[in-house]
Amino acid sequence: MFVDVGAAEEFAEGRPRVIQLAGREIGVTLWQGEVFALRNICPHQYGPVCGGYAMPMLLGDADGVLEVDDDRLVIVCPWHGWEFDARTGRAAWGPSAYRLKTFPARIEDGRVLVDAGPAQPAAKTAEAVAGTAD
Repeated sequence: MFVDVGAAEEFAEGRPRVIQLAGREIGVTLWQGEVFALRNICPHQYGPVCGGYAMPMLLGDADGVLEVDDDRLVIVCPWHGWEFDARTGRAAWGPSAYRLKTFPARIEDGRVLVDAGPAQPAAKTAEAVAGTAD
């Protein structure tokens, strides 16, 4: 069920804002007219990934040339710099097993709506905290 988490104008472009929803910390970020909602737990060492920053994805090739992909938003964990694609939650590098849990989100009538699913129970396993069990 989608829940209204605030006016779109309350969310700064490209700056994750952490909200509490259904017993979870979720980072909500606006980027070029889209809204992204991600679990605020980095799978590396369970850091507050959405306390970091957001930026366009950098792509490189074997020749050392970097390009900026403005259409792909990356969330960067403040603890160790791990990067995650905001749309898919997958790590921007390395094994695809590393990912952030994503939640459906949209903007409707100027309001940000997020569907975090059912509320979390009070006791959580390490897998649930990392976002892999739910």
